[in-house]
Amino acid sequence: MKTLTKSEIQDIANDTDSPLIKQMANEKLKQEFEGDIVAQKMIQLSQLLTQSDGGDSINEDEVKRIVREQIETDKIKFSDLDDTVKKLLENQNTTVTMTIKSGTQVRVVKVNINDEYKRPIIQKMLSDVLARNNVYLYGGAGTGKTFSANTIKKILGWNLITVNCNQFTSALELIGGQTIDGYQEGKVIRAFGNLNDDGTPMGKGCVLLLDELPKIDPNTAGILNSVLASVGEYDSEGEPATIENAKGDIIERGDVFILATGNSLLNTKDTEYEANFKQDLSLQDRFAGSTYLVTVDEKYEWEGILKKQWAFIFIYLTKLRKQIQEEGFTAKAFVSIRLMLSVQKTYNVYRQVIDARGNAKNFVTDKNISFTPAPYESGLQTIQSSSVKTIKDTLDEFFSLFNTEQAKKLKESTEYDLWLQIVNTKDKFSLNNLNTEEELKQVEEIIK
Repeated sequence: MKTLTKSEIQDIANDTDSPLIKQMANEKLKQEFEGDIVAQKMIQLSQLLTQSDGGDSINEDEVKRIVREQIETDKIKFSDLDDTVKKLLENQNTTVTMTIKSGTQVRVVKVNINDEYKRPIIQKMLSDVLARNNVYLYGGAGTGKTFSANTIKKILGWNLITVNCNQFTSALELIGGQTIDGYQEGKVIRAFGNLNDDGTPMGKGCVLLLDELPKIDPNTAGILNSVLASVGEYDSEGEPATIENAKGDIIERGDVFILATGNSLLNTKDTEYEANFKQDLSLQDRFAGSTYLVTVDEKYEWEGILKKQWAFIFIYLTKLRKQIQEEGFTAKAFVSIRLMLSVQKTYNVYRQVIDARGNAKNFVTDKNISFTPAPYESGLQTIQSSSVKTIKDTLDEFFSLFNTEQAKKLKESTEYDLWLQIVNTKDKFSLNNLNTEEELKQVEEIIK
């Protein structure tokens, strides 16, 4: 008996006038295409077309109508989707794999992607990690530049070595040298070679943070050029570039990512930041193609820092930040991510004390609510609810960084006293349900 091809079965389904034969042919086609969702949908469409009284006279509009009706009545179910797509739609964390090559060695890093890691600046920097590019982040104080270094460190599972750059930063700190206690290895050398203080291997990669790089003496900065150039270089045989420490020892390159930060571009002298030096163009060139302006990311502050839990803090501090900028007071102080965290943590501890009445066992340690670490029972039991530090204490300290007239002006323009009244009402709310609908609307407008 001859076995019919799929096209022959399709012809039978389309040409026959017998409903029974048409049904049998379509059932056979379904079996042939079992598991192919797209093909199944096309078969169903074919059935609809052949069932139509229009036959060959069916026009384009009629076909579109039939397709639209089919889609509306037979939607793709959530359960039909790929697991990765499901996670993205549910805003769940997902995992990606990064392959980092170093000469003949290949390391595979699995990364759990969350909201913090999805930030555009972080995505660019991850590309630079894989490309072995040095990155320079510049922008106003408090925009989260150093936070970005910690984020990359967490993603990769590497160590973070920080050089706090200033006019007194020495070659000893960077590449090592002799001290009264013997030879001391430099931080840059340690990061490049993935070395501990004693010169032994760390066993993991390093993120080197050159914090406030424009403040370094240009003569000292020249020492960095060879290291910065060597991060992405290979010799003629494909082996990673090496450098020398202060003793002349050859240091082989490990897994290293160099990130520098500053308030302004390296090749400019910004009058707003008097401690900055105008650096040589050769230093700027070491970050060519990976120099990024970092601005305030309010969406990240709300979602990534305050975890959508502390709207009243977010609203006031964003208002205060704007006012400081408009008045030109940024040289005195500024609203940073650190200040937001400080206010949030202070209020959290305050609530733990007044709510628990000194009972440390009732302390909330949910990381989605608070960044505060695990409680110290003796500390909690010692703090009196009448004298525990408040949000007002924290912000009054912050306002003390300005002169009397400036502080007065900022408090009046941001309605500070009125906001403190709002803070007092929050004591009646549970810690995981502090936001009102009106506050959430304000947050939405700020982010827009």
